[in-house]
Amino acid sequence: MKKFNTIRKVLDGLKEASSSAPSVQVGPQENHLIPESIQSEHFQLCKTVRHGFPYQPSAMAFDPVQKILAIGTQRGALRIFGRPGVECYCQHESGAAVIQLQFLINEGALVSALADDTVHLWNLRQKRPAVLHSLKFNRERITFCHLPFQSKWLYIGTERGNVHIVNVESFTLSGYVIMWNKAIELSSKAHPGPVVHISDNPMDEGKLIIGYESGIVALWDLKSKKAEYRYTYDEAIHSVAWHHEGKQFICSHSDGTLTIWNMRGQGKPIQTITPHGKQPKDGKKTEPCKPILKVEYKTTRNGYSISGVCEPLGSCSS
Repeated sequence: MKKFNTIRKVLDGLKEASSSAPSVQVGPQENHLIPESIQSEHFQLCKTVRHGFPYQPSAMAFDPVQKILAIGTQRGALRIFGRPGVECYCQHESGAAVIQLQFLINEGALVSALADDTVHLWNLRQKRPAVLHSLKFNRERITFCHLPFQSKWLYIGTERGNVHIVNVESFTLSGYVIMWNKAIELSSKAHPGPVVHISDNPMDEGKLIIGYESGIVALWDLKSKKAEYRYTYDEAIHSVAWHHEGKQFICSHSDGTLTIWNMRGQGKPIQTITPHGKQPKDGKKTEPCKPILKVEYKTTRNGYSISGVCEPLGSCSS
């Protein structure tokens, strides 16, 4: 019993000592006194690799001689692919969407057209591609560009229906403008809509096909500065492609039809195709389909083939 009382007195003495001792509180400032060996300047973020297909692609071009593929995106990025393992990334300063790309075939140069109505000439012959020249359209919106093979003239179509010609070497406007009211019927007062296609005849670079959204196509002679032939269809045009002989061309339309025309004929198309349309038994008109956004006129051993890209993502051929 005496031993228990002794232990109890010792414990009571410890409690009194602890209660009488002053309490020490650590303030928030005491934490800052702890030295840190790692600082923010010891870290740096950097991109080490880009993998996969470019995000939100909006334009594409291919150089068949140097085997280079260029892809533009809606955020102004430009990805260039060569042989396996060869890849380059560039960025337009404005960040505007790339609407079209055109290679200067086998010359190590690329033309890019952006949604902010600027056109840029890229030099690809250096380690890091860079913009050599830029051209800004202030009064008209760019809708289509065409650069013929080994040509120094770049044709730029606009929303107003006009076609401007740019000298690629100096990257300045030449002053030669194909006005929409001269390209279509002079008696017509209706605007044909934006230019959706420009291409030169495969057998005569002095002849241009100009396609308008409303369905009008004009064959323009650059030397005589006038339209030789005009072709009209009821449905809007999305793209045009030449036959390799330069005597015929094909148009893709918003109702899913393809029309084939003779260059020297102005009446009706020589053939109308609806690849995905159902043919009614009673002989009525074929039901309309989704628009064919792009068409290609290719030659095969057995004749020719027509390939198209439909909306949304799909393909058709005949």
